[in-house]
Amino acid sequence: MEIPLNKAPESPEERQIMIAELIKEQEEKFAHSIGYIQRFMIENLTNKGYTLEDIEINKSYEVEVSENEKFVTSVDLLIKLNDKYVYAIKCTPASIDSWQRFMLAFCRVVESYQIPFAMITDGIEGRLINITSGEVLETMEIPNKEELQNLTSNIDFVPYSKDKLPKEKRILYAFDAIKCCPTYKI
Repeated sequence: MEIPLNKAPESPEERQIMIAELIKEQEEKFAHSIGYIQRFMIENLTNKGYTLEDIEINKSYEVEVSENEKFVTSVDLLIKLNDKYVYAIKCTPASIDSWQRFMLAFCRVVESYQIPFAMITDGIEGRLINITSGEVLETMEIPNKEELQNLTSNIDFVPYSKDKLPKEKRILYAFDAIKCCPTYKI
């Protein structure tokens, strides 16, 4: 929807309707672009030997922050090998730098072990994060299935520090609270 220039709404209600329609249109465009990036990444992963059974889309987790506080968070794609999640992928048309801290917290919190690798991508650029070391590489390259199986065979799937876990949950909770719209489901 376009808001006509030089047209003042005739009432506060009309102004509210015009703004709501504009926001809805922008959220739909944002959601569709996430769906496009997800499809691109799924195609990329299948070309690298992953099957659709290896890839989970829009997985949600309930995270308990305290006895009285819980929230639901999700990630766009997860790669599972040998009954363990080994890679989490966040697809976003917005700044990929701003999602880096979210992915660190997500991979440390949602499972009983740390998911070892994460990627944030806009479909053109990417950040690959080694969760345990914190190393970040600017790349779109994900190892093929065989390479990732070899790489993860030497990894100990250990939980994140119990002392630091509450802080990571709060960080994840804060990111989840500021999301502008849910991830588009393809």
